[in-house]
Order: sequence, then structure tokens, then C-alpha cells
Amino acid sequence: MKKFQEMCQEEFEKIELMARGGQKIVFDGVHNSYGETVIKLYFQLNDPRSLREIQIERDLNLSMVPKIYETGTIEYEGTETLYIIEQKVKGTELRKVLESGKRFSLEEAVTFLEQGLEFIACIENKGIVHRDIKPENIIRADDGRIFFLDFGIARILGADSLTRTGAMMGPHTPGYAAPEQFNNLKKEIDSRADIFSLGVVTYECITGKNPFREGSINALEVLQKTETITPVQYSIKGDTQSQFMALLGAMMGKYPSRRPRTAKQAIDWLKVAKKTFVYE
Repeated sequence: MKKFQEMCQEEFEKIELMARGGQKIVFDGVHNSYGETVIKLYFQLNDPRSLREIQIERDLNLSMVPKIYETGTIEYEGTETLYIIEQKVKGTELRKVLESGKRFSLEEAVTFLEQGLEFIACIENKGIVHRDIKPENIIRADDGRIFFLDFGIARILGADSLTRTGAMMGPHTPGYAAPEQFNNLKKEIDSRADIFSLGVVTYECITGKNPFREGSINALEVLQKTETITPVQYSIKGDTQSQFMALLGAMMGKYPSRRPRTAKQAIDWLKVAKKTFVYE
């Protein structure tokens, strides 16, 4: 079996470490054939979540998800390891955009939300719930397009669940996950959980603040706020009848039944609301 170091020497002009997490290590590299790429190495060869992530990303073939060029097994630090070589998106992680002090105008927020809802609609049609939409998993490309990363905790509706049914909590990121998701209410989890997360991210792009993380001292308090508080209505220039903020409020509803039923319905609501917007 080929070693990772050998592959790097034979196939890449350069390669450098980007990040190391609990399940995988990520490198940035320039491939001789594919150009600028991201290389992911998974620590466990037969980890169900890693295998599911690879399956989902390989099968999606969506313009807003980086393409997978190659996948297989390789030896890394003496261990047989799964790897992916995928497209590197030229742009900036949304978290870094927000940390720079950037705040979205109404027009920018609408464009962002339209793309996000289109993404959810596409994976919704394939029975997939991303479950981890947050600024760290979104790249804003230089041309304004957005890309969604990391299907590490994604769920395929109808497939065997990888989370123990009796677990107190399901996989989530505090401050972005919907109540039914972190409470592991499996029967209630569908694309409306992603709609909730996208609403939170869009709100943060406008205000610079996550409504549930702001002022919280720990993750438990974030979850309690997510279940109890209603985000403060924010006045955004050009939202003449507050229809945009009303839509975000509906998307962030505490109960799935109070959110748009599908991403398509949310898109339709946004189309109606746009008639009241004034861009400058």
C-alpha cells in the first residue's frame, strides 16, 4: 500500500497542514492534475460516520459542495487510513468574514439566504440532513457563491441511525442546532433542522451576533437559550415591512411545526417578501 508521504512526493507540488480534528486531519495541497485541493485523512478506517460522509459527498454532485476527485486508502503514520482529495474553493471561511467585522446588507443577506435554501432544497430531495450548518462549514467564494462543507454528522433519512436511540443528546454544534436535533428527537429531525441553522447563520451575518451564544457562559446555557428565547428583531435597511426578519424568525422557530415545512416553501416565502425590499 502506498504511503501518504510517497503520494505527496509523487503527485503534489506542495502540501501543508490545515487542521487536525477529532475524526480527521486536513491538508492543503497543489496536485499535479487537479490543481488546488484539500486532502482529508480519516483516523479510523471503518468509522461509520467517516464512511457516510465520504458516501454523501461523493454522491451529491452539487455545485455548492466541493467536488471529490479521488478517494481510497493509504498508509499514514503506520496505519491504513481513508483519504479524500477534493476541490479547494477559492474564498474565505464565513467565520473569518464575520470576525473581520463584515456585516451583510439586505441584498447580500438575501443572496446568501437564497443560495443556502437552494442547497437545503437539493439535499432535502435526496433525503439528507446536513445537521451542521454554521459559519465554520461555509466558504464564501471570491465571486460571491457559497459552498457547504463537512458532512461529518449528516443524516440520511431512512438509513440506519448512527446515534444511539437512548442517547441524551444528538450530534450538534451549540448555538446553531435546532432543539429537536440536540435533544435527539429522531422522528422530528428533517430538513427543518437545517432551515433553523441557516436562519441563525443569516441572522449572525446581519447582526454580527449569534442570538443564543451571545452572553452565554457555557454550552448548556446556549442550549437553554435556544429552547427558550426569541431572537431580538433587528431592523435592516431596506426591509421596509420587516418581512425579511419575519422569515428569519419563522426559520428559527423553536418547534419544527412553526418553521417552513420545506426549503422550497421558504424560498417561496422569500420571493413574496422580496417584493417589499428596497435595495440601495
